[in-house]
Amino acid sequence: MKRILLAAAAAVGFAGAGNAAVITLQGTTNNGPNNTTFSYQGTLGPDEGLRSGDRLVIYDFAGYIAGSITSPSANVVASTELTSSDPVTPGYNDDPNLVNLVFTYVGPDFRNVDGPFAPLDFNGLSARSTFSGLGVDAFFTLTTKNNPTGAPGGSNTPVFTLGNVSVPTGVPEPASWAMMLGGFGLLGAVARRSNRRVQVTA
Repeated sequence: MKRILLAAAAAVGFAGAGNAAVITLQGTTNNGPNNTTFSYQGTLGPDEGLRSGDRLVIYDFAGYIAGSITSPSANVVASTELTSSDPVTPGYNDDPNLVNLVFTYVGPDFRNVDGPFAPLDFNGLSARSTFSGLGVDAFFTLTTKNNPTGAPGGSNTPVFTLGNVSVPTGVPEPASWAMMLGGFGLLGAVARRSNRRVQVTA
């Protein structure tokens, strides 16, 4: 199980590094050839809550297996999109050929006033990929500020967090490599035989 914490949270809306949402890869599970589950976990900062429409986007999830994205909560809708209107961490792009994982909160207002509260961990967000290799890409979160009324930023104001997280990369699994190499070897043998035939008949 691999765990990479690359949560340099640069944010807009008064989200400091200690208070912004953090998203990490919880682990990977091999389900068989060309089928790996990537599970994610996160932490809401002390000054963060949720309102309906708040969301998490994990960009460029390569090799996504259609219909595999899941959320353990009825209050979080899991979906995908090819491009997002949300900001991307500086230095990264939103590749329109790769799926973005989107987790949208649709429940009632949650710890969005009278904070701060203790940091809140959550997990169980997952999707499957045909790839098992690990790379790094961007994530985006939209959460809600919960500072007491009158405090800088106030309550019920949006908090945008940008960061980095591990995602699958386009590296075939070992079994796939073996099949590819075997195929290339067969093509080479056929080409050599054809070449010999041409030389003999000429």
